Amino acid sequence: MANFNTHLITSAATSGVLAVGCMSGGIASPEEVVLYFGVGTIGGLLPDLDSDNSFIIQGFFNILGIFIAFLVMFTQVKKFSLAELLILWFAGYFLIRYGAFHLFTKLTTHRGIFHSIPAGLFFWIGTTLATTQFLGFAPLKAWLTGAFVFWGYLSHLLLDELFGVDLANQKIKRSFGSALKLFDSRNIPGTIILYLLVALGLFVAPDYKSFLAIFTGGKFLTALKNNLLPRKNWFSFR
Repeated sequence: MANFNTHLITSAATSGVLAVGCMSGGIASPEEVVLYFGVGTIGGLLPDLDSDNSFIIQGFFNILGIFIAFLVMFTQVKKFSLAELLILWFAGYFLIRYGAFHLFTKLTTHRGIFHSIPAGLFFWIGTTLATTQFLGFAPLKAWLTGAFVFWGYLSHLLLDELFGVDLANQKIKRSFGSALKLFDSRNIPGTIILYLLVALGLFVAPDYKSFLAIFTGGKFLTALKNNLLPRKNWFSFR
């Protein structure tokens, strides 16, 4: 399979190109280009959340533990003293960082359900919902943000499959087929739950017509085509 640096560079490079393409097509501002580039890069690292020894999963639960600990503390700030609030913060942090982390690693296996297309769709829909509810993104911006997460995720799966083919010895490695899949045969209940969450997410997600219009309306593709190559001389400042 591809290593961390390969996944990082690939997701960053391809997300950057696609984000600039969105700006050239008139559907992204320069600030949004940076956003899409960032979330696409992060998306390329998400499939390795199921790797117990990955610093990605450890960092994720560190951040999640800190966030939830502060959230719990802030909701109780009027009820308890400073000493009690600090105890609540540490309790919340350790519960998530070590308790939830331990449970997560026990329930997941590397190259399991997280290395699958429905997992990528879950993060796409989840990102769309989160940016709408907590950041107030408009539907188009929210769907595009989620789409870049999905692209980064998909690039990770594609790379893992490509590295599953040994071109030098002209053979297929045992890992081939374990990343870009529609379900995990070793975890059927988890697969079903994942598809149910995707369906539920689509049901409550913001309106997607503006996102579909990118591909059906023609304005984006026309603008992108017009800006694809220089109209006169290359690198002309006139």
